[in-house]
Amino acid sequence: MSFPFGWVSNWKRRKPLPFAKPKPVDPKGQRLLGFTLDTHEPLWAPKGHSLLLAANGGGKTTCGAMPWLYSFAASERDKAVLCLDSKNGEMAIQAAEMLARTGRKVAIIDDMGVWTDLEAYRVSLNPFGAAVATFQRDPRDMVYTSENITHAAIKEPPGGEDAKNLYFRAWPRNVIEFCILVYAKRDVRLLIPGGVSQLLSRPDTLLQFAAIEAEEGDAYLKGLAQSIVAMSRHEHWPQHLEEAQRALRIFAPGTRLHHAGKDATISHEQLIREGYVIFLVGPQSVMNRMGVFYALHMLAFAEALYYGAGTLRIIADEFTNCPLSSLVEMLTTLRAFGGTEVHMIAQSRSEIERRFGKRESETIAENAVVQIWYGFSAAKEARLVSEMMGEEHALATSLGSNEELKLNTNISLTRQKHMTPAELLAMRPDLQLIYVKGIGFILARKVGMQNIAPFCHRVAPNKIEGGTLRADPRITFVTPMMEAA
Repeated sequence: MSFPFGWVSNWKRRKPLPFAKPKPVDPKGQRLLGFTLDTHEPLWAPKGHSLLLAANGGGKTTCGAMPWLYSFAASERDKAVLCLDSKNGEMAIQAAEMLARTGRKVAIIDDMGVWTDLEAYRVSLNPFGAAVATFQRDPRDMVYTSENITHAAIKEPPGGEDAKNLYFRAWPRNVIEFCILVYAKRDVRLLIPGGVSQLLSRPDTLLQFAAIEAEEGDAYLKGLAQSIVAMSRHEHWPQHLEEAQRALRIFAPGTRLHHAGKDATISHEQLIREGYVIFLVGPQSVMNRMGVFYALHMLAFAEALYYGAGTLRIIADEFTNCPLSSLVEMLTTLRAFGGTEVHMIAQSRSEIERRFGKRESETIAENAVVQIWYGFSAAKEARLVSEMMGEEHALATSLGSNEELKLNTNISLTRQKHMTPAELLAMRPDLQLIYVKGIGFILARKVGMQNIAPFCHRVAPNKIEGGTLRADPRITFVTPMMEAA
């Protein structure tokens, strides 16, 4: 496998290769992006974050997320993969059982009960895993982890331009932090979001704990408890308490997520160290309200990575469905820990800007070593990419005549765009445009999940969109079972 795309000099002619490879290929941790137009050579992505943009029906899952998952699952079984499967578990229902049969460890986080069919692979994972791990490692560091958690629950407004109302965000965070520390001190196994939400819903019990810790707590917890006791007599106390309750209300008593993480069977660190393929599943209908749930899990995974858990490859299919501002903030730091990569898939750049903000959208693009477009449906995006591609020299000819009916042919050197916005908008549906940092633009054929053996013969039906794509193998991947043989 040549780096990074099987590239050779333009003057060296390559012998055309058939799609079907007689010998299984080991991706070696690289993602298969597609095939070259002329020789059908596989295109392998370099290491690093990436961004894929495609409108509805463009093949984001079938040509993007699933082939990438196959690429990661086919080899390097010690490297964990996390799929943010926020589209009703579309990836999990197709691939979980198949990957388990090929020898990969599979874990499904489905606290909303989207798929009872996959109960055999479901694990109980504590969304407050970061707090539990920090407390067990060194309680003195809880001040940092609890602040990360409370900021995930109560976010700062975009741009950070609302400093005058910081008071009304800081105090609810203080209340949540106090509840976290109270549970951690008494029994860290009880430290789950549902427990904190339940304590917040019982103000009298909360103040009783505050009174106890104000007298008996350690230095940090004692000071926090004394502040809460004093604030409870202030006119703004009901408002602060209500805001804290609202921040964690998806974990409130009587909700589906109230028991999320109770009797956790595994930790975020274990999932990474043991090389699991992890599916974080959620229902798309309420995904806009589950941002806190996803953010807490991402914080826990990041905490484990920062302390040497290993490598995690994240496939964030339809990542704008779950507003993960914390994931965007981690892009600049995660790459340095175990070679962790984040591969984001969305419908459009404007959708990313609407969800996260313009600056955050620019941060995503700047950190993406590879950017991919499965077609264009917006003229603004087509013009932007056309400008990025630049211009090339071209010959212009013109035909003229004079009074004596003599014809003159004029040839001149001019410049034209590599691809005009109109050409980009008319790009064939089986093609993709790839930008690689340090190399440039590549026009290539897509690869579908139905083109990769042996997975295309074993994948389960897509119960969301119906049926299974007919197998049409063009490349064969090695699998853990093959390696063992």
